[in-house]
Amino acid sequence: MAEGQENYLLAGGAAELERLQLQARVWEPDAEAMLDQIGIESGWRCIDLGCGAMGILGPLSQRVGASGKVVGLDTDAKLLGAARALVEKQGWSNVKLLEGDAYHTHLERASFDLVHVRFVFAPVGRDNELINEMYALTRPGGVMAIQEPDAASWNCFPSHPAWDRLKEAILAAFVRGGGDFNVGQRTYSMLRQAGLEDVKLRAGVVALPPGHPYLRLPIQFATSLRPRILDGGLLSEAELDEALAECERIAQEPKTIGLTFVVTQVWGRKPQGE
Repeated sequence: MAEGQENYLLAGGAAELERLQLQARVWEPDAEAMLDQIGIESGWRCIDLGCGAMGILGPLSQRVGASGKVVGLDTDAKLLGAARALVEKQGWSNVKLLEGDAYHTHLERASFDLVHVRFVFAPVGRDNELINEMYALTRPGGVMAIQEPDAASWNCFPSHPAWDRLKEAILAAFVRGGGDFNVGQRTYSMLRQAGLEDVKLRAGVVALPPGHPYLRLPIQFATSLRPRILDGGLLSEAELDEALAECERIAQEPKTIGLTFVVTQVWGRKPQGE
């Protein structure tokens, strides 16, 4: 996912950068739909915590206009370098990128109209800590928005034991690292418990036709999580290598289709009196 915390589960490098860029493209239509429902206005000041190499910087930039401001924050300098190149290429002059910790941003309190995070709770956890930082950054009447996964729908068709083994190992590796791939099941209640008003819920699932690059996502995750999978005894080295090879074959099969995990989108407003 995106945020480069010190205990972030997923290994970096070119493969992770490629995965994050693909991820942002795959989920951009759903991000656009969520932002439309939130009603981002020209002149808003927005922050995308854990923006990684792309995040939702483009959709936010387009909506806030020349009078608005978008801040993208991440701890990974290499991912921010890729984001910076994208911002310059697209001419998003209202976007500013910062290297920093989403859990402790040290940015001005109550200064953003929208505070957004996607795919940070799942790999890192520390739910209350991140919610509290988001709440502190949001102005009274401003919006907090979260997009996180729920693995219930994440499958290939026809089903295959190798796919199931990798998926099970990935979910277990997230838990062992302090995260939770299914955190999207809890984000609505997180915002309610934080005291936000008018909390809304939306969900997205993407259908993957034969040959879609996102069919390789279990392979990318399992490769990145390899040390944690092996050290935790979730799979032996031989079992992991066999499952990876089989899933590579499955992803290339002309008959293979798939569904992504669910992305649960929730948002709500900070009370005016806060």
